[in-house]
Amino acid sequence: MFDTQNYFVLFQLPLTLPINITDLNTQYQQLQRQFHPDNYVLASDHEKAAIMQKSAIINFAYKTLKDPIKAAEYRVSLENMNVDIEHDIICDPEFLGEQFDLREKLDDIEQRCDWTSLDEFYDEIILKNKEIYHSLLLAIEQSNWQIARVIIYRLRYLARLIEQIELLQEKQFNL
Repeated sequence: MFDTQNYFVLFQLPLTLPINITDLNTQYQQLQRQFHPDNYVLASDHEKAAIMQKSAIINFAYKTLKDPIKAAEYRVSLENMNVDIEHDIICDPEFLGEQFDLREKLDDIEQRCDWTSLDEFYDEIILKNKEIYHSLLLAIEQSNWQIARVIIYRLRYLARLIEQIELLQEKQFNL
């Protein structure tokens, strides 16, 4: 079976989140063995091109489903919800204020080179990220796609903030 229209079907996974990474890895390895280009060295150029395309789709689908935020984006997109347009979040003054406060706190920590506060802030954001991800899972479970889409925007912001914090954490060792 090779369904490129639905990554969950491609990897024979239930249409639920979070994804069982062990099952995803097992199915990925099986598909990689089945569609690896090295297995088709004697095939025609047309067949080789088709196998290369299938292999590329498998790799892209795997990377998508392995990342919790990308998997959620993909799951919500299956319900014809456009997760690329962040207009809704721009109209959410509460979240915009929260973004501003978090960014200001990070800037203050960076200016003071307060690495202990940075680690505490990191832990706080990781916890907030887990809580918001849990609310995303609940929204998806309840098929509340509009709410799920807005939560995805929040998770994207927190993921970027986590990356910025991690860069600052690395910076402390490069003094």
